[in-house]
Amino acid sequence: MGGDSLEKKESIHGTMLRIHFAKIAYVTVSLPAFSLLFCFLSGIIFRFYDVNETVCKATNVIPSISAVTGILPQAYVWRICIGLHATPRFAVGIMYYNHYKERLRLISPQYHTLYRQLLRINFWLYTIENSCLVGVTYISNKENYPLHEKIFIVFMVSCNCYMLLNTIIFRWSRETTMSRTEQLSFQIKKWMFIAIISATGGLLIFFVRHRFFCIPFAFSYFSACEYVIAYTNMAYHLSGYLEFRDYYFIAARVSPTTETKNGDVSSAVDPSPRKPLVRRRTGDNPL
Repeated sequence: MGGDSLEKKESIHGTMLRIHFAKIAYVTVSLPAFSLLFCFLSGIIFRFYDVNETVCKATNVIPSISAVTGILPQAYVWRICIGLHATPRFAVGIMYYNHYKERLRLISPQYHTLYRQLLRINFWLYTIENSCLVGVTYISNKENYPLHEKIFIVFMVSCNCYMLLNTIIFRWSRETTMSRTEQLSFQIKKWMFIAIISATGGLLIFFVRHRFFCIPFAFSYFSACEYVIAYTNMAYHLSGYLEFRDYYFIAARVSPTTETKNGDVSSAVDPSPRKPLVRRRTGDNPL
């Protein structure tokens, strides 16, 4: 910066809430992970025939995610957990966008425009994926199957595209030699994407075999692929902890502390809370 530049700094004080990102990440991922496990086990134990019923009456032993989360009271647990987990995920999407923007300095100038465009696409893919997850959760296949099916398709497309693009951007925005933490994060992202794209292929194959040929156990394999997709997707998003392991969610007051201009430092306004005015009682001025 030149000598006439003006730099403003901010100070955080009066902190009311301070949560490490690791806790947010673990809780956010644990909500769908454990609620899905609960729905699956309770559905299998208490309502085996209900959750394994298919339209063409083919033999089935592994219920789909829609089946185990569409019965009561499992649907209540699943919807509450997805609703709680979805909100912080929108904030994480913004964090990732700004995180990658800060790494623009590592990208060759000739690719800056392309890089910025990919960041926007990546952000919206993430947002659409999270929104569709909420949609398929609250619009069950029993209530409105055509709409549920369409939202699920959009979820799968956005999920796979996001994981691919995000993995590419992650590697592109790193130095040639990555740190051990970056290598770990990249390996998790890469292998989770390989797992989910393979499971998606199996999902399509077994869906066709079940829907058009009603082959016994085809829907069981379809459901197994669904669970692989769900848990690999959770593991992929959990890897974000490695990027933001030094970050906190904070609720506090923010105020400027110093201003530097031409080498001179001036003090900021006192950030301390204002004291209430107190009227003193005197003999001539009663309360």
